[in-house]
Amino acid sequence: MKTVSVRIDDDVKQRWAELAKAHGLNPSQHMRDAIIDRLEELEDYYVVKERLSKPYETIPDDEVWKILGLTPSADQG
Repeated sequence: MKTVSVRIDDDVKQRWAELAKAHGLNPSQHMRDAIIDRLEELEDYYVVKERLSKPYETIPDDEVWKILGLTPSADQG
């Protein structure tokens, strides 16, 4: 595992430390989790952005059901 240095404002550092102390949290673990969560959000965002940048055709519902090998229920059409 590698170490990363991040610059944050003093007030943010203080808030982080107080929250961790008050609730018995591991600040490093929560920072890792926060970075991973944000990384996953950004990865998803850029995948969607790329997919939406290309033209696409809509597919009728009945064709989607057929492609999936399913039969629509009565309330779905």
